[in-house]
Amino acid sequence: MERVSLPESVGIKGTTNFSNVVLVKADKDISVVSVSNKDVNPETTVLYPVSSLGNEHYIVTPPTESLDSYPEFSVMTYEDRNLVTVHVKGKLHYLTQDNSTGSTLTINLCAFQGIQFQGIGDLSGTRIVSEKPVVVLVGQGCFCNNTKCNHVFEQLLPVCSWGTTYIIPPLPWQKVDEIVYITASQSTTVSYQLGEQAETVTLAGGSVLQRPVKPWIPVYISANVGIQVVFYSVGAPLPNSSHAFLMNVPDVASYCRMYSINAQQGFKNFALMVANTAETGAIILDNQPVRDVVWNRVPGTEFVWSIHTLEPANRSHAVEHPLVPANRSHAVEHPSSPFALLSVGTAAMDSYGIPGSCRKNVPFKSLTETPQIQEQLEMCKDFFLKGNNSELCSFMNSTLVNLETMCAQNKTVSLQDFAHPFGSLLNGATLSAGGNDRKREVDSAVTFVLQIVELAALTAALKNGNQTVTTESMAIETLLIVPAAGPCDKVFKLRAQEQTMDIHCDTVTPGPTEDSGAVAFISYSTLDSIMNKRFLNEGDLMADEKLRNFHLNSRVVSGAVGDGRPMNLSKPVNFTLSHRQAKKENDTPLCVHWKFIAGNGTWAEDGCTVLDTNSTHTICSCDHLSSFALLMSLTGVEESYPLTIITYVGLTFSLLCLLLAILTFLLCRSICNVSTSIHLQLCLCLFLANLLFLTAVTRTSIQVVCAVIAGFLHYLFLACFTWMFLEGLHLFLTVRNLKVVNYTSASRFKKRFMYPFGYGFPALVVAISAAVNHEGYGTDEHCWLSPEKHFHWSFLGPVCAIILINLTFFLVTLWILRDKLSSLNEDVSTLKDTRLLTFKAIAQLFILGCTWSLGLFQFGSAKMVMGYLFTIVNSLQGAFIFLVHCLLNRQVREEYRRWIKSTRKPSPTTQTFSPSGSTVTTSTKMAPCITHSGMHWEGVGFDTHSVNCGEPSTSSL
Repeated sequence: MERVSLPESVGIKGTTNFSNVVLVKADKDISVVSVSNKDVNPETTVLYPVSSLGNEHYIVTPPTESLDSYPEFSVMTYEDRNLVTVHVKGKLHYLTQDNSTGSTLTINLCAFQGIQFQGIGDLSGTRIVSEKPVVVLVGQGCFCNNTKCNHVFEQLLPVCSWGTTYIIPPLPWQKVDEIVYITASQSTTVSYQLGEQAETVTLAGGSVLQRPVKPWIPVYISANVGIQVVFYSVGAPLPNSSHAFLMNVPDVASYCRMYSINAQQGFKNFALMVANTAETGAIILDNQPVRDVVWNRVPGTEFVWSIHTLEPANRSHAVEHPLVPANRSHAVEHPSSPFALLSVGTAAMDSYGIPGSCRKNVPFKSLTETPQIQEQLEMCKDFFLKGNNSELCSFMNSTLVNLETMCAQNKTVSLQDFAHPFGSLLNGATLSAGGNDRKREVDSAVTFVLQIVELAALTAALKNGNQTVTTESMAIETLLIVPAAGPCDKVFKLRAQEQTMDIHCDTVTPGPTEDSGAVAFISYSTLDSIMNKRFLNEGDLMADEKLRNFHLNSRVVSGAVGDGRPMNLSKPVNFTLSHRQAKKENDTPLCVHWKFIAGNGTWAEDGCTVLDTNSTHTICSCDHLSSFALLMSLTGVEESYPLTIITYVGLTFSLLCLLLAILTFLLCRSICNVSTSIHLQLCLCLFLANLLFLTAVTRTSIQVVCAVIAGFLHYLFLACFTWMFLEGLHLFLTVRNLKVVNYTSASRFKKRFMYPFGYGFPALVVAISAAVNHEGYGTDEHCWLSPEKHFHWSFLGPVCAIILINLTFFLVTLWILRDKLSSLNEDVSTLKDTRLLTFKAIAQLFILGCTWSLGLFQFGSAKMVMGYLFTIVNSLQGAFIFLVHCLLNRQVREEYRRWIKSTRKPSPTTQTFSPSGSTVTTSTKMAPCITHSGMHWEGVGFDTHSVNCGEPSTSSL
């Protein structure tokens, strides 16, 4: 707010023509309040803009019993000559003539000329008509009803601006009845309600109705056509003396959502507010919601009124908002609902009252009209109406007020002043705290910060030229561009926090009607961590599935020209973004910009492409300006719905097969041996691992529970691979016995060594991993090992080693079997079951876990193919185990037949022969049986049905 003192020579005394008209102009919307400097009576009035002037006015002057008091009014015209006609009501003194009721005065006024009239008695009802709009001021030269001589005045509104509905709240210091004047321009029916008492009056055109306004009782006035309502405070005698003043009462239809008020120095300042009953909770004074106040009902309406103390007061129902320094402009706002604001104050022997100045056009209007900010205002309204306190809403409101105040002042504005208020928000926990219930609020807050900083930086550049500033929360560089003659081929480079923006001069050069233009480049220090957590890990990106495995790997930057709005460019802008983490060889960068759609923030890649990238930097080229960042892919397979279906179906089928295999190994005593024990432990571990994976791998809502699930999965899958290793080792030792006479190496494969190693080794690995980095268990998407700090290698390392060892065992086994088969006679080499033997050999690859190595090849162009192969093959591992060790095992099939036959018979019969009787000499020794008719190896998964060892009726190994 700026105070301008006028010389005494502009004052007008008596009735006369004058040219001492003061004209106030501004390049932006302003409010002007006139304050009288007469001794002991600083009367005030709002001066309305030229656009609000009219051609018809009705005079209202307060009556007085003092002989020294006289009513007066002034008429002033604007730029052109004007013809003014005065229809007198009462006794009017003009120059040297006295005019009575019914007289008509016609006066020609030149541009910026005025005339002042004085009355002898009340002039209320006098009509003023002009060819062109005029200003009309009314007042009282010396009003002394309850106090000493006061000078009161007010600018009247023209008839075209009158309304039909008015509410008048009582003054906070009121002790006696005040007065309200109701003026009609035509035959009008007026309803006047004082508290619960209502009356209806019919007024003729030009008549003025006077009614009381009692202490602490609101007044509600309505009419069938427009009326003028002027409030008149008559003042109060000692000891609580207050002076008289006039004040226009705004009609309900003219209520605004944003006001500016000025607290006068040396006064107890109050804000009288009238609002809709349902909207009171969302009203904001400067940077805080107005709370803990008493709202009083206005009878006959849906409105309530309240008194808000702007400086410390003793009234228990008032909320205190100290204003330091005095005479400062303050903003009172509601996000969506209009309300009334009257600024009043009292001091020793003084008082004033004016309507709040409606802020219909502010320096940041273009920002507040954007859909993003409108949604934010609606969100804040919801918060306040629910009785909640929103730190973000308070911050946004105070930021807009502060920036508007700074821009309204005609002085140099520094970027440091603009950037400083954002530090507490960006570096604090406000944006990071909370869950999904606050996500919409944070979305809007982030969008607000991005837009307001851009606009603030451009405004500072236009006011103060090129600037560079670095704070804890951001770095900004601005350029002021002056139009140059001829074409421009220059490329401007702006730098902030090791990020750069290259923009062609054609993009930022102002138009021919503009004096200069500005470009701003902003880099945020911490915003990427806030947005990365809330808008990536929670899966709130665009619908494109490929974006869900990306993370932010750069600072968030913004580029802006003109008025700060996102705009398409004739030539693309290049951004060089520094990587937060070094780019890996297989990582894929993606340039994205920030969008705010339907209350949700999201990243989108449309309009941006990657020009070049290396391990430390990526160059993005975009055809529009907005806020940008770099997404970097996590090495791995993208989420795929078909893969998910295959996983769930395959694992479910494997669980059924594993359960059948477990029951078979437990109940089929004829095949009970070391090999079967290894099969059983592998099936048990794989069954538990698959079951836990299927039911709990996505339960990430509770971090501790998710970490425990990840730990169990780590242990169970390592146990599976450990038993796969034992399976391969046992296979190798057994087959190697084909070359030797004794079989001690296989027979020494004792259970007392198997179980400690099979379950102890994975427990040791998990214990060491948890001790080194317990935070590595659980991610935001799955309950598994985190890739951060390469923690997932605590699983991949042992697995890769076991796969490599088992693959070696398998190849050596095949080589030994090949030699033995080739050494047999020609009949054996042409066995009809050679294909079955080959199939079972290949199936042994799946059982030994060698196919898990497919997961290591999921990169490049073959990534998707390898992903499907890996998922299909390994989700069916349990099915392969059941197929090879149960369904293709002749002994197990014989047991199945025996069980089926026994269930069909009414009573059990004595069995004298068993397919797995005592004649099976190698069922416990796991020794091969090589005869004239062939070789088989059921214990390790290789057998032929048609060859026998011993009698044809005896099953042998």
